[in-house]
Amino acid sequence: MSARQEGPRRTRPETTEPLVIVCAGGGGVGKTTTSAALGVALAASGLSTLVVTIDPARRLASAMGVVIGDEVTPVAWEGTHGRLHALMPDPRRSLRTFVDTIFEGEPEAKAHLLQNRMYIGLSDAAAGVHELVAMTLVANAAAGGQFDVVVIDTAPSRHAIDFVTYPQRLAALLGGRTIAWLSGIADRAQGQAQRNAQGSAQARERGGGMLAWGAGRVDALLARVTGPNLVGDAASLFGDLAKGRGRFVALAEHAAALLLGDRTSYVLVAAPSAAARDDVFYLHARLSKLGRVPRALVLNRADVKVPSYASTLRDAAGTPPSVLETVEQLELERVARSRAADAVAADCARSLPGLPLVRLPFIEAIRPADVVVSLAHELGPHLGSLLPRT
Repeated sequence: MSARQEGPRRTRPETTEPLVIVCAGGGGVGKTTTSAALGVALAASGLSTLVVTIDPARRLASAMGVVIGDEVTPVAWEGTHGRLHALMPDPRRSLRTFVDTIFEGEPEAKAHLLQNRMYIGLSDAAAGVHELVAMTLVANAAAGGQFDVVVIDTAPSRHAIDFVTYPQRLAALLGGRTIAWLSGIADRAQGQAQRNAQGSAQARERGGGMLAWGAGRVDALLARVTGPNLVGDAASLFGDLAKGRGRFVALAEHAAALLLGDRTSYVLVAAPSAAARDDVFYLHARLSKLGRVPRALVLNRADVKVPSYASTLRDAAGTPPSVLETVEQLELERVARSRAADAVAADCARSLPGLPLVRLPFIEAIRPADVVVSLAHELGPHLGSLLPRT
């Protein structure tokens, strides 16, 4: 694979904190491919780059043509000289990845937590922690000072941008005494349950009476509603989480700084359609409420060049009429796509004045990696418009 050009050579920033580019947009606009191409262009320009996807659809591996998982993976792309890496957390194991991260270096506490029945039950319904886990992994990778730039591919949804506030909100929640408080409640509840059980047994030994009968009825009711071991499992779960709270809070605060800090830029990605344009308007307004101004708008599939074979087929003697009709249809589609792109660009210029626009061409290729190569070549001259101002 080749990036086709290395672009302007850049030097490593003095600080160990990486620059961050968050790519946001609706579904089907080519956001993952754009993120991958941006990563290739940045690495080719001399910056050590990590591309990570928050998108549960996990298209990044297909776009880059390599196997990518929960671990930071080097991507051997020609022209990037070992500076390109990728990370693609798996939503199906988000909770386990979260536990592995916050209990790093504490194998006994982790093993105890993994055996907790309440944790096992939660792990089957914890898809909502995927974005948090992904950003925790990014923060963990960025903390080592290995990368100059981190490119984040978000999920294709208007509400996907809300994930940038998750680490900050959870760090605030867990940074206080919440987990310790819950753990204390659970411990006291467990102790009370044990005392109640002992009291009930003593009452039965003394003959029982109405008090013993009532206690037995309450115990039986709680067992039917919550399960006989819920209180003990809850106490154990919160106690174990309290042990990893400090590491998690530190990672969450680091993730919040990466997403909302001065070294972060937001790039909106769109395609030539009214729906994609409306998504851009929504995301721009949502980011404004967060105090963030998008750095640029990337409009994919905006320019379609006349293929060289079209004129050749038209001018060639003996070209079958059916082939000429196909060429004409392709030309009509090209003109329609270009006009749609012009309309979206004009609407965005009117509604979002001052937002730089980067128009990328429609790439005819079968392999996703070939599309990434071509787009990386197109993005190379625009890196200054997409990187955060520092």
